[in-house]
Amino acid sequence: MSTMMKCKSSRSSMVSGVQSNISSFFLSKVAVKSPKKCEVGITRSPVSLKTGFVKDENVPCSPNPSAVPETPDSLRIERPSDTSFEKHSPVSRGLHTKGVRGKPSLKARKLLQPQKSSSLESEDTFEFKNGISHSGSVKRLLHSTENIQSAKKSRTTQDQKITDCGPSSATASQNKYSETLQKAFSKSPEKKIKTESVSLEGSRLKAGPCLKMNEKLNGFSKDSGRSSHHLSFSTSEKENSPTCNVKSEADMGAVSGTNDFDLVMSYSSWIQNGSTEEKGTFLNCPIAKKRPLNTSELQVKEQIADGKTLPVPFEDDFADLMDDWFDEGMEQKSEAPKPKKFSHEKNKGIPEHVVLASGVHNRYWVLDVQDVTSSRSCSEKHLTITCSKTSQATETCILKDGWESTLVTVGDIIHLEGKCVSGLWTIDRDSAFLILLPDLLISGTSIASSIRCMRRGVLGEMFKAFDGGSKQMLNGTIVHDIFQKAAMSSDFSSEKIQTFATEALRSPNYLGQMYSLKLTQADMRQEVEEYLPSISEWAKQYLHTSPQAGQKQLTLKLPSDGALSKQDASSSVMVTDFVDIEENIWCPRFGLKGKIDVTAGVKIHRRGRKPMERIVPLELKTGKESNSIEHRSQVILYTLMSSARRCDPEAGFLVYLKTGSLHPVVGNHMDRRELIKIRNSLAHHIGNNLIKVDGKSQMAQLPAIVSDQQTCKYCPQKRNCAIYNRAVERDPVEKCSENPQAFVQSESEHLSQVHLQYFSHWLLLCSLEALTMENKGGRRNIWLQTAQQREKIGGCAGNMRLAGGVSILSDGVYKHSFERKEGEQTLTGLIVGDRIVVSDQDSVLIGLSTGYVTEIAVNRVTCSLDKNLSKYSSNTVFRLDQDEGAGGLSTHLGNLSMLMENTPTSERLRELIVEFRPPQFIDSLSSVLPRDAKDIVSNILKGLNKPQKQAMKKVLLSKDYTLIVGMPGTGKTTTICTLVRILHACGFSVLLTSYTHSAVDNILLKLKRFKIGFLRLGRPQKVHHEILPFTEEACRAKGIQTLEELEQLYSRELIVATTCMGVKHPIFSRRRFDFCIVDEASQISQPVCIGPLFYAQRFVLVGDHQQLPPIVQNAEARSLGMDESLFKRLEHHRDAVVQLNVQYRMNSAIMSLSNALMYEGRLECGSEKTANAVLQLPSRAQAEEELELYVCQPQYSAWVQAALEPNSPVCFLDTSEVPAPETVEKSGISNHTEAVLVQGLVTLLLKAGCRACDIGVIAPYRQQLKVISSLLQGDAFKALEVNTVDKYQGRDKSVIIVSFVRSNAEGNLGELLQDWRRLNVAITRAKHKLLMLGSAPTLRRYAPLEKLLCHLQQEDMIFQLPPAAHEGLPGVIF
Repeated sequence: MSTMMKCKSSRSSMVSGVQSNISSFFLSKVAVKSPKKCEVGITRSPVSLKTGFVKDENVPCSPNPSAVPETPDSLRIERPSDTSFEKHSPVSRGLHTKGVRGKPSLKARKLLQPQKSSSLESEDTFEFKNGISHSGSVKRLLHSTENIQSAKKSRTTQDQKITDCGPSSATASQNKYSETLQKAFSKSPEKKIKTESVSLEGSRLKAGPCLKMNEKLNGFSKDSGRSSHHLSFSTSEKENSPTCNVKSEADMGAVSGTNDFDLVMSYSSWIQNGSTEEKGTFLNCPIAKKRPLNTSELQVKEQIADGKTLPVPFEDDFADLMDDWFDEGMEQKSEAPKPKKFSHEKNKGIPEHVVLASGVHNRYWVLDVQDVTSSRSCSEKHLTITCSKTSQATETCILKDGWESTLVTVGDIIHLEGKCVSGLWTIDRDSAFLILLPDLLISGTSIASSIRCMRRGVLGEMFKAFDGGSKQMLNGTIVHDIFQKAAMSSDFSSEKIQTFATEALRSPNYLGQMYSLKLTQADMRQEVEEYLPSISEWAKQYLHTSPQAGQKQLTLKLPSDGALSKQDASSSVMVTDFVDIEENIWCPRFGLKGKIDVTAGVKIHRRGRKPMERIVPLELKTGKESNSIEHRSQVILYTLMSSARRCDPEAGFLVYLKTGSLHPVVGNHMDRRELIKIRNSLAHHIGNNLIKVDGKSQMAQLPAIVSDQQTCKYCPQKRNCAIYNRAVERDPVEKCSENPQAFVQSESEHLSQVHLQYFSHWLLLCSLEALTMENKGGRRNIWLQTAQQREKIGGCAGNMRLAGGVSILSDGVYKHSFERKEGEQTLTGLIVGDRIVVSDQDSVLIGLSTGYVTEIAVNRVTCSLDKNLSKYSSNTVFRLDQDEGAGGLSTHLGNLSMLMENTPTSERLRELIVEFRPPQFIDSLSSVLPRDAKDIVSNILKGLNKPQKQAMKKVLLSKDYTLIVGMPGTGKTTTICTLVRILHACGFSVLLTSYTHSAVDNILLKLKRFKIGFLRLGRPQKVHHEILPFTEEACRAKGIQTLEELEQLYSRELIVATTCMGVKHPIFSRRRFDFCIVDEASQISQPVCIGPLFYAQRFVLVGDHQQLPPIVQNAEARSLGMDESLFKRLEHHRDAVVQLNVQYRMNSAIMSLSNALMYEGRLECGSEKTANAVLQLPSRAQAEEELELYVCQPQYSAWVQAALEPNSPVCFLDTSEVPAPETVEKSGISNHTEAVLVQGLVTLLLKAGCRACDIGVIAPYRQQLKVISSLLQGDAFKALEVNTVDKYQGRDKSVIIVSFVRSNAEGNLGELLQDWRRLNVAITRAKHKLLMLGSAPTLRRYAPLEKLLCHLQQEDMIFQLPPAAHEGLPGVIF
């Protein structure tokens, strides 16, 4: 191989074994030895899935789920088998499944533009036939949607004539070289051919004048279904400019940039095969600049000078020559910018968390975007990209033929499917894909719904689960279920289907939906039974066990079939196996996700050919047999997703259950390409929904509103669309139907400017917060990080194998137990109740199942999952990841949208919340309290203090709402429990909610003691074990099979309890409550807190805005007010506020801190006993004796004795002279010296007789918690709790030790210690003893702590630690 060839880098994203070692996901699962001629781009005969060698295509797709498939590719020239090359696809790591039968023929990888007229002008004509069908099932509408979307930019690849590249002016040496090569062609010993029509200029093959395209509407002709192309060379033209005539009945866009290297190599292969039966042409190429001849060229020149005859070059020789031509020619033709070296300032633009990679699963960072006009006057977009975090090694990606409209910007992450040659990627109409923001997984349903309206797709991703429900949708879901159960049981008999139907109509899930829609079981049975005969008939026609199977003929032409006549494409299809139902696929390779209704194995029979086997997606439809663009698009996307998990199925099927019809849908390259473009547009608008204007964030414009009245009429996003236009875009709608303002006005005319401002404000805040949550990882870490990396930071258990069998807990819920593959290892990061995602260890099979952790042992995790994983090999190794992406902010935006509805309930809430209408109250209790309840209420009130009684009265008199401020230790839970008892006694219905399950259950545990009935909604895994008998699941287990029984369950109890996120339950579609009580209201974000309020006449918010606020991670959102709770917003109406200021937790010394810091002396002790309570240490004397034994110097024991002194309830231990410097690392901020001091204090307290369960340790930074926890190992510390302030909200301990961590001379202070409210919570968790450690000089730079330290200094509660204090206690540590 020549030196020049070695210098060239030719690699393919589908073949290259070079991978970034960042995650197993980016590593090839199949070791592929790159073939010597892999860049030739030729199609091989089909490969046996068993042996990897060429065989007929009658072998089923590989059942190995880890097999990596190939991507779609155009047909190329068939050549003799080369076993070193045949084992794998030239464009992927997976086994090759395509093939072309028949005689060898030249097939161009790029489609050429047809002319209006063409004829065979000479007997010396090269005839070209492209066997790929580009008729496509979605192309027509996909293109026409650009009109619907009101696209401003015209596509340069349509309605445009391509001009000739112009004459060439090759240098003498280049002409000699070209002549020599032509002589080599003409003297081929294999077959002599005429070469008058082919010239070589600038070291490139050249054809004559470029082709002109027909001007056709949307790039289509009437006969778009045909795909034969005829190209001819005319020998009557000049030698250097042969005319290229094209005859085509297919409709295509303008001439795309041709991969000349592939054409040249295919041509050389064609010559060696000696074929003249099918002949081809090549496009004009630009002229290469003059350059020095390389070694090979000099040898040729010397041979010419010596008069020697050159033999026909073998393909190895051509490889050396053509690679050189390609580089220079491509640089000229495409005008690709040279790789740029970016400064270090530019490098800063790649955030640390960004993961980049090369190879099959490449991930590139876009450094630069340029709009370029090519030499053919076509618009292109040139991207400078890098897969290096240093941005030093750059590559170029050229987007053309419609791809240039991709909305890619600097800083985007992209994935490329195709080939990279010498650092250059070309994405055009006939090859390769670009996936924008691949970590953003978009469902096939969203993409299909965006075909007619891109705006709907974007809004659907923002306001998820907003389609509501209907009788038709429920009917479709039930029929789907019946078909799927029949499929998995392989029994489609009428009796079995009837049984499945009966079971479905009694299913708790479907009964709940019937309850919501006010339907009856009889009505639904009538609807469902219309489909049952068709399902049985479908099985008779297509199930392989049926004698009638295979008789019905379908037209099915797969991309790998090549040129296939309609008659030869006639096929019979039999379903041989049902692989899975509701197969969940997360595919970051293509940025897609979806659940395939049925994954089936099929056998395709054709006349005169051996049958082919495929594993294909079946999409079930219960509506009209429309075979619509949306339906077909879903199937095509499922074929693409399937190709990332197994061999490319190339096709899927639509099954219309009402008629039993089966429609094949081919996943050809063109349709996949157009759908990926739509997916990229969606990804751009979703991923870039925020823009910066004058340094401030704003919501971005959405795609234009379509001018289609019928489309808008039934759109589920209609209201959100109109409100977004008025609230955010504020632009008049110019392209709506008939009346330009009618649509937007009718959907939003009930909203005032104040309402719209509230909507846009909170939409911005939620979007900012969602951006931060996404940047911190979310679900993408499942495929971007290895299990080992995830385990280090928590939230993952890797290297797990199934242990024992899988048991069925209920319909669609399976119990699994996993154990470590390699012996006992402590499982960390997961806790009981966590929602998890199960994938294989190497993240090839991502999102196999989801569920919840139900039990954790030393090396075992037990989960309830939605899929049965026992079907996978016993050798399969799994990883269990915490599902950080579940939920997101969809609840926030859904509630925000509901608040803008044109309903009486929403209107009333807007008045109270948005417009600040003052709440109203009743004058007298006599009109509220029933006579028979007065005595009960009177007895209940006897146990309350004065503020609590005032709260009860205020709630009973309210018409709108009441706010109860519960200061620390004032008994908020007891107050709520008492309030519920009173309301229950009065006959009022109550909806009891909070943000957390634990807060809800704490109230219910108190109610349970008073034998008050209630219904607890929510997942049993999240519910306290003592409350489980009151859950819906426990009640249903007693036998609920009819809708009447369910209605009785839902209406039986006056009290219903759930979290704020649980109000999507069917019960709330019909039931309304007299009161809604929201605990922890000051910690709940406004949009979430609003959710339960839609279902009650009056509401009570309980909280304290001086304690923990809503958690907001985005600093900008926090500064704009996202941490303002609804409690805080409504508190300015003082008439509605009642303060609970009598506390029963802290002694007077600890309480004084909170009074000085936050409450200005309003907080009071409930009794003398509470005020004077001190820590009880029964073994204190022995601990002090041991201390004196090990600590000789008095100054080292004095501070310890003060820390143990019960009569000194508050001690601040100043570490400034120890010293105790902080440590700032990538993993977080910690202070090891303070951690050692905490360890010593805990040990002394335990030795003095304090129980471990009575001690709590608080630190503001998680890294410090990890350091402290690592020191407190052993049985003695098991009951000790080490946690953040947020985890301690609403709880208390006898002793609290606070480590403030920060200790530095100067520098960034951070935000945590500047939060007054968190500090207030930290110091009010202790009942008897509060120990604080920190550097006083550092902490005085924080305003809240400065105020606290001033108070401590006045009360002589600060103790200075001596130097090396932490080293003075070696003997007291266990």
